[in-house]
Amino acid sequence: MDIVVVGSLAYDDLETESGHVEDSLGGSGTFAGLAAAFHASRRQDSGGTLPVGLVCAIGDDFNPDDLELLRKAGLNLSGIEQIDGSRTFRWKGRYEGDMSQAITLETQQNVLEDYNPKIPASWWSPRILFLANNHPSIQAHVLDQCEGAKFSALDSMNLWVNIAFESLSDVLRRVDLAILNDMEVRMIAKDENLIRAAQSIRSGKCLTGGSDVGKGPDILVVKKGEHGSVTITEKGMITLPAFPTEAVIDPTGCGDTFAGTLLTHLSESASIQPTQHELHSALVHATVTASFTLSAFGTEGLVNLDRGDYHARLDSFRRMVGLL
Repeated sequence: MDIVVVGSLAYDDLETESGHVEDSLGGSGTFAGLAAAFHASRRQDSGGTLPVGLVCAIGDDFNPDDLELLRKAGLNLSGIEQIDGSRTFRWKGRYEGDMSQAITLETQQNVLEDYNPKIPASWWSPRILFLANNHPSIQAHVLDQCEGAKFSALDSMNLWVNIAFESLSDVLRRVDLAILNDMEVRMIAKDENLIRAAQSIRSGKCLTGGSDVGKGPDILVVKKGEHGSVTITEKGMITLPAFPTEAVIDPTGCGDTFAGTLLTHLSESASIQPTQHELHSALVHATVTASFTLSAFGTEGLVNLDRGDYHARLDSFRRMVGLL
């Protein structure tokens, strides 16, 4: 398996200034998986199942049409476990103002309450392993199963910084790449200077035990919402703006779309450890793809993404940042 995504499949109730939706297909695994499938499919003209696998648990209320949507996208669903008598993870939220942060109104863990991901044995050595946002102890459990992963990455959230910092420190030291937003980076390092805070995470200085215990991730991607991203490696920094758009409908899933796209392009690196050029190119694709998720409710922006429209926007963004 080239890419294994361990994340959630969910149903969301969302409210923004553009309207509201109920029982919208969502979840970190859904967005990351659909984004990965869109980009991986360009390498496979004949259709069929792509080398992108999803791992998650769903309840018996999960709509079969939504499973078929994921299957038609080319995703391998062998890692999805349907648990009878349980309900699928559900989230209810609202966005206001600049919509940079979701206001959570209700979270129902349901089937994920006591779930520990079970990775199919044939997936234990993927080219890329993506640990979408989850409790760090669960991410560690997956890393233990997938010891043969060639390259690993994780996402996280402020909740784990507050209640599971030691576990979060442990998994940050075990992955090659971390994707965090600017608020989380500042929280982890207890430093308002974003670049200094990011370097402190990479060095391991601000993690539990300090740098003597070990370094953090080699690559740290800092998401800054409408202000783009800053990526820091030992070779330097890459800064990119967000793609400017008036169509800001629903930010849900943008970060997971970004991650799924980024990692799919990194999976094409001959050495797996990407060069700065390969990383820059992957970040450009990630930024552009996330802008489509933003422009519609739920997964609509990804499911209906036309390849011609994508390349037109990609070319526009490349000109904007001086790459054409």
